[in-house]
Amino acid sequence: MPRMIVVAGPPGGGKSTVFPVNSFGVEAFNADDRAAYLNNGSYRGIPPSVRSAVNKEFEAFVEDHIGALRSFAFETTLRTDVTLRQAALAKANGFTVAMNYLAMGSLEDHLERVAARAEGGGHAASSSTLGRIYHASLKNLPPAIRSFDAVRVFDNSAFAQRPRLVLECQQAKVWHIANELPDWLSQALRETEYEITPALRAEVKDRVSEQDRSDFDR
Repeated sequence: MPRMIVVAGPPGGGKSTVFPVNSFGVEAFNADDRAAYLNNGSYRGIPPSVRSAVNKEFEAFVEDHIGALRSFAFETTLRTDVTLRQAALAKANGFTVAMNYLAMGSLEDHLERVAARAEGGGHAASSSTLGRIYHASLKNLPPAIRSFDAVRVFDNSAFAQRPRLVLECQQAKVWHIANELPDWLSQALRETEYEITPALRAEVKDRVSEQDRSDFDR
């Protein structure tokens, strides 16, 4: 089956470093890299006209690959529901759709990393813009869990360490919950069917145990 692979999360979370989209062995699109290429190789001062052109290329890339049934990967902040609609279209055309979602401690942590990235010549945005994207991205995480075949959520708060897998879901059901959850994830899932409660942990434990028994029987 063709695959749609998405790397998502707020700016500064480490998406491109931890899960570069060109590492999945399929054709990939990174809008920031493409915009910089069209901006004479610079991530700074990218004009709106270039951003607009890249967005059109991005949409065409996704639509063309779905139409041709070719596997593909891309990166997104998940600030809107467009990725969810693309996932629905891909699934309707026989794709499996998977997402790696990456974030860390707090909005302030993300702002600091974006500022450090900008000092090194990387892309940046105003604090107010980054704040809006951060909150919108986390708000869209529960709908993504419902929409994607598989979602793995990682916390990238620890400096110079691999990100920690804190939640794993398949077919809109939770299969793994870390013993210690970061506050940003707990808040994102609050008042949704994925809110981390003792009852959900018990449900996950029973589900995994049942799967283990089923695997043994086979």
